[in-house]
Amino acid sequence: MCRAFAWLTILLTLALASTASAGKSHDPKGVHLSFGASDTTMVVTWTTRKETETNVRYGPSDSGGATPADLSINAIGDARKFVDYGSTSSVRYVHVATLEGLTPGQRYEYQVGDAKLDRWSKVFWFNAKRTAEQYAEGSPLRIIALCDIGFKESDSVVELLTQEVHGEQPPDALVQCGDFAYDLDDENGGVGDQFMKAMESIAAYVPWMTSAGNHEASHNFTHYRERFEMPDRSKTDNHYYSIDVGPVHIVAYNTEALFWPASFGVEYIQRMYEWMEADLASVDRMRTPWVVVHGHRPMYCPEYRELEADELASGERKPLGEYSEDEDEDAVTIGGSRRGYRKFLRGTLRKKKKKWKGGMCPWEQESSRKGVPSFCEAADGTSCAFNENAAFLQSGKDARDGVGHALRFPIEDLFYKYGVDLAFYGHEHEYWRTFPVYDEKVVNGTDVSLNRYFEPRGTVHVTTGAGGNRNMDRGDDPPSRGTCDMIKDNSPWCAFQSGVDHGGDRSQEFAYGVVTFESGSKMNWEHFSALDDGKRIDLWSIETSSHGPFARRTYSDNLSDAALIATE
Repeated sequence: MCRAFAWLTILLTLALASTASAGKSHDPKGVHLSFGASDTTMVVTWTTRKETETNVRYGPSDSGGATPADLSINAIGDARKFVDYGSTSSVRYVHVATLEGLTPGQRYEYQVGDAKLDRWSKVFWFNAKRTAEQYAEGSPLRIIALCDIGFKESDSVVELLTQEVHGEQPPDALVQCGDFAYDLDDENGGVGDQFMKAMESIAAYVPWMTSAGNHEASHNFTHYRERFEMPDRSKTDNHYYSIDVGPVHIVAYNTEALFWPASFGVEYIQRMYEWMEADLASVDRMRTPWVVVHGHRPMYCPEYRELEADELASGERKPLGEYSEDEDEDAVTIGGSRRGYRKFLRGTLRKKKKKWKGGMCPWEQESSRKGVPSFCEAADGTSCAFNENAAFLQSGKDARDGVGHALRFPIEDLFYKYGVDLAFYGHEHEYWRTFPVYDEKVVNGTDVSLNRYFEPRGTVHVTTGAGGNRNMDRGDDPPSRGTCDMIKDNSPWCAFQSGVDHGGDRSQEFAYGVVTFESGSKMNWEHFSALDDGKRIDLWSIETSSHGPFARRTYSDNLSDAALIATE
């Protein structure tokens, strides 16, 4: 009798445990928002480990503290089964629902889940996108700019951003340009699950607009493609899109297409380039004056060193921030492997008795700026290399898709042609900004204080890859900030650099940016350090009386021409 009772107790315990486990598998995880294709929509995305309904209940709320009874509007979405390619083939269901008919500027509260199982998330809130007129009359548009954020090292940044989101003036969007969690696919996707859960304190309340980085490349960017839902996925691909938010036209594009030809191909790059030109040409700069572009790999790098080819080829010293024997994914893209890297150095630099002006991203800036696909080993056994002008790749056919290398999709030229005001990137684990620049020339648009850009005639580029990268040393004493003087000869476009040890170490600064568009004529960028408890470490502005193509802009006498420095 006692034995039977004991067995019954065990069975009941196991049943209850199984039920609890099953229940948790049905619970929504990683809830986050993104802007929809229209101004009166918002997209909600989350995951479950078991198949469930895709249901959102929501309603307007001015006071907060809504109860389920107050959430009287229902939205039914769809779920897609996502089988991870890891050793366990773990299964997730990615739920996507679109909330429609939102009143501009209205606060809403919502929760997601399954009505039949009565399994729901906590109640979250968001503010519907405001109209351009509401932005003009009310508080300015604020956007958080964040890139290269890890999971274990990001806690200080996530804490500060959570405070931003739940403060008196929540940001209108979080824009992140690649390298999520390091990496989303690790531990059969478990790292991605933990990361998405951690970001829920931010991204469930403000739209999370993204672009992919090199750390999303595993298995053809599968985890990025599945976990995020960006506008018009079916038309433009989840990797590139555009969205209007008040006075700003935001463009995301796929820098990785230039570096992963096996995944995307040249036809894809061409389609994206043609889409980007058509998109930029369509912007009404009278109604939407500002144009901001983001991607992962920057067009300009802050730091150069002249190193002898023999020194590099021997492996005694390497360009900063590049080839790592431990992480092949961070290898120099030309060569794509240790063998290819050495081959390039021996066959190109030493043969030509050249010095390499290496930097934080030596080849990448040329490929990104000029839009040259960065193919690796060529079919004839030679390595790919740039010619003297770094305009084309010099080799035969690519071993994988048989495409010639004399191809250009000059994205920077589009920036100049259509007057892109600001471009920001990650990839390099630091924060730095340029003067207004085009075609490796600093153009007029600054004063001697270095932090005010008047009537710029070129794009200001920002690298903000200090979100919480695992390769960054965490400490209380980051290297000096703002010290560009020692590298101006090789990098004249550098205006401010933060947290980089010029002796060769990677950044020690954990930080993020906040962009505020005060009006159609002024925007501010503030950068905050998590190492200094949120201290602002940089503030600069763009002030201009007109927008559009740089070559055709007109200028007001209200802004002092005496303050302009022509360095072209």
